[in-house]
Amino acid sequence: MSKLIQRLPSLRRRLRNDGYSSSGSLNGDDGGDYDNNIMASSSSSSLDNATTRRTASKSTAKYEKQRQIEQQEEATNPDDPTPIATTLKTLERDMSLLDNLVSSKITLSKTEFSLLFGAIVTSGMGPIAFPGTSVTELLAPAAAAFTASITIGSEYLGRVAVADGKEIAANTIQCAAEAEALLASAERVKAITPLCVGVGATCASFALLTPTIVESLRLSGSVQLMTELYLLCPLVSVLAAAVANLALEETREFAGRAINVGVRRFAKSGNVGRTWMSTSEQIVKGSKLKTDRWWSFAWSVLPAPIIGSIVGGPNLSTKCIVVAALAAAQSAYFLALCEGVVARATDAVALKARSAAVCDTYANQGARNSAILPFTSALSAFCAAATAATVELPFIDTVSTLYGTFGEVVVVSTFPILSSAFAAAAAVSKARCEVDAEAACQAASTLALEYDGMNGSGDDPVLRPFLAVRELISLAVKGGWRSVRKGFINPLNSLWQLSRRAMWRLRRKNNGNRWITGDEDMA
Repeated sequence: MSKLIQRLPSLRRRLRNDGYSSSGSLNGDDGGDYDNNIMASSSSSSLDNATTRRTASKSTAKYEKQRQIEQQEEATNPDDPTPIATTLKTLERDMSLLDNLVSSKITLSKTEFSLLFGAIVTSGMGPIAFPGTSVTELLAPAAAAFTASITIGSEYLGRVAVADGKEIAANTIQCAAEAEALLASAERVKAITPLCVGVGATCASFALLTPTIVESLRLSGSVQLMTELYLLCPLVSVLAAAVANLALEETREFAGRAINVGVRRFAKSGNVGRTWMSTSEQIVKGSKLKTDRWWSFAWSVLPAPIIGSIVGGPNLSTKCIVVAALAAAQSAYFLALCEGVVARATDAVALKARSAAVCDTYANQGARNSAILPFTSALSAFCAAATAATVELPFIDTVSTLYGTFGEVVVVSTFPILSSAFAAAAAVSKARCEVDAEAACQAASTLALEYDGMNGSGDDPVLRPFLAVRELISLAVKGGWRSVRKGFINPLNSLWQLSRRAMWRLRRKNNGNRWITGDEDMA
């Protein structure tokens, strides 16, 4: 209810602009009465509560949607006409999101924190617990050296994680390169199919011209030569269809290998058993593939001659035309299948290359985070050496004499405290390196998805050609309808609304004049 009341001024302004008022006048001078009437009606019992809640929820949803749109417009750079720069910044922010999340959490374990805190306390306890002895000269350097060893250990673990991530990224890049090579082989084999389609279409066209050629050359007396001339075009067309079918089988083989490369290489140990095949099973599968290939070749050669001999009638020229046309249609069909297989393989290889790129990106991010580790180790080593030099210098006795035990504690504990801080920083960097290595490992695991075994199921991320074409057609139709509606239908609707509004105002004006003049009909 309160939201409706808050919207009343905007509603009143909108109604005033449209020429409405509470009493039907056009000047809008009674806007206050209109507000009072609305306030009274909103507080009366005649207003339905369900309608009020529905209206308030709609207004709230509209406000939230408008707010999101404004936030998106503010986030967009007005100097950049395309969202490319904004998208790149978003990618960089997403890459740093994982590191920032790790940094926001406690990266020091309880053991590490206890060891570092114990080293600091030990370095400062020497002058207090053992004043005037050589124990002080031993505890502080030992504590600093201990914290330096923790820093160096963090560097070691971080470097190992980075090396693991880089090696995984190198293997994924190698896998993607192998997939690209297999895809190139599939493209090379597929290149013959358009030629087969062209040859088949040409032979079908010449088969139509063969009777005219025979008649013009007067070869009806030579039955053998006329028969050979009639059978030439269908024979070449059927041969082109057979070659296109062989190219399709080779393309499927290379495309399947390109899709499945890296599946077993990057699969988890628990998933390997699903695709495991014994030697006998592999032999049986290979034999079945060869048999299927021969059957496919036979089905690519026989249908056109068989159908042509049945459908063509008694005329040889008609039979040859039917056979050549069917063989050309077979070549075109095989070309479409080849293009679909190659399109699916191209999309799968692109996914592998993208996964390899993501893996390499996280590995490089880990390398960036590990760049500071040698520096922290050097600083910790410097603090250890400085602590050893400090306790050996003669001014410790002077500090103890001038400032007492507190001053001596401060002097001998300064560098161990700094070394502990450097050890903590190294631990944070080490955690970042480890999480980047884990992210690279998870990105590499996407190469183990069995894309070829999904066969277009719901969870198949690879391109499905027919569904993709249907989606593109739908988008094209929607875009065209949007352009037509924006450029043609909306202006017509605006003109229609303006004309209706003008007619309504003219009618109201005429009715007002009749009331003022006191027409006979009004009486």
